[in-house]
Amino acid sequence: MKKYLLFDIDGTLINTGGAGLKAMKAAVAQVLERKDLLDGYSFAGKTDAQIMKDMGRAAGLNKNISGLCAALREHYLDQLKRNLENSDNFKIYPGARQLLEHYHNQADFELALLTGNFETGAELKLGHAGLWKYFKWGAFGNISEDRIHLAEHALETIAQKEKTLAPENIFVIGDTTNDIRCGKAIGAVTVAFSAGFEPEEKLRAGDPDYLVSDFSRMYDIFGS
Repeated sequence: MKKYLLFDIDGTLINTGGAGLKAMKAAVAQVLERKDLLDGYSFAGKTDAQIMKDMGRAAGLNKNISGLCAALREHYLDQLKRNLENSDNFKIYPGARQLLEHYHNQADFELALLTGNFETGAELKLGHAGLWKYFKWGAFGNISEDRIHLAEHALETIAQKEKTLAPENIFVIGDTTNDIRCGKAIGAVTVAFSAGFEPEEKLRAGDPDYLVSDFSRMYDIFGS
């Protein structure tokens, strides 16, 4: 069986320098005509679908939540593309590209995405970073607002490729306790990457199998 490396995006591989947050704020202001809904709201580990539904509910517009989310998504993706092009603080975390390049070229490994981003948003972000090419497939925020459902979808995808599932060969890599939670839900090995979005103490309390702050440590975890 191959080893499957399932990566989160924001706070794990890249930092958009605020491009994503600005895009979401612009979409909420445009569609819901409210600038305060995101005040104090935590994006950590949440899917784009969940964030948008939360904003609709907060605005008291439950009856037309599907239509609102469709409009929010359209405005968000449009703004995201513009913001990425103008983001001065966009960065790829040190060692991320080298790690992806290393495992991308090995037949015994398969790289995929397990992210709350809509697929188009994921492609925009990773395309801007030059990292999109490394991933064969993904479980994206289009599927469900619940991150655990994304993990279950990823597991089903792997099950279609493998006669026997071996959870010890599936790794979920992310920077939040929600990433840890969804990895545990499918019995995967959980690797928490500390980039500062959530305190290390909080990540440690989520009981990941590994907690690292340096991509160079992942080679020992995944093997070569």
